[in-house]
Amino acid sequence: MTDDRADLMLEILKRMQGDLASVRRDMTSLAVRVSALEDFTRGITTSIFGMQAEITAINHRLDRIERRLDLTEETE
Repeated sequence: MTDDRADLMLEILKRMQGDLASVRRDMTSLAVRVSALEDFTRGITTSIFGMQAEITAINHRLDRIERRLDLTEETE
């Protein structure tokens, strides 16, 4: 009877080992995907900051043009 129990335990451990290997593969895949998402988010953030800087520069130029052409409204 002990051989049967040992064989049963061995089979259970083998299945658990296979499941663990599967979980490791899935975790590796998820880590790669998360890394790709982080890179994508970093790129989008950089683009947004670049656009904000360009908009600020355009606003400054527009303000200067309006002042030169005397198109600014007087504030009360």
